[in-house]
Amino acid sequence: MNEWEIAAAVIAAAILPCLGVCLFSSVLSALVALEVTGTLASTALMLLSEGFHRQPFVDLALAFAFLSMMGAFAFARLMERDL
Repeated sequence: MNEWEIAAAVIAAAILPCLGVCLFSSVLSALVALEVTGTLASTALMLLSEGFHRQPFVDLALAFAFLSMMGAFAFARLMERDL
């Protein structure tokens, strides 16, 4: 296990509090936690790509970051009367 994989594990562990906020808080706080979770997950995927020396997998992380942002926009649009 190298330093890239350790950093990815730490970042992945930081996702757990965000999931707790998504489950047990208001809609606005859940939206913010969803955005942070998407950022952390794409960062963890980039770190794993570097740790496994598979550079094409960075494309997966970038696609996930874009889709996470679009999902948050859709969530905000559908729930705008509650925000």
